[in-house]
Amino acid sequence: MSMPGSARYRWAGAGALAVSALLLAACASPVGSPEAEVRLATPEQVAGCRNLGTTVVSVPAAVGPVARLPEAVEENLLVEARRQARRMTGDTLVKGESFVFGQRGFGVYRCAP
Repeated sequence: MSMPGSARYRWAGAGALAVSALLLAACASPVGSPEAEVRLATPEQVAGCRNLGTTVVSVPAAVGPVARLPEAVEENLLVEARRQARRMTGDTLVKGESFVFGQRGFGVYRCAP
């Protein structure tokens, strides 16, 4: 028995979305990981901290032709920024501007003694 063409594409699209969701979930930092300890702060909160520089991170803004939810993109950007901050020995991030959906700059700081 063969599937009509449109049904076949629906299943292929559903499979691609499921695989993408699993891959993105695997990118999240576990709760006990060092990246999870990097906090997000405002510019005022890092006034007494050491500025380590900036990082620009990017994540996929769409899965195929389907745009991702802005909340999911922002969450993934923060996960990636936390990883970069740990590599730079930072413990605090300040969210910067985003001129492209799926890309954002962050200031990286070390506030702990």
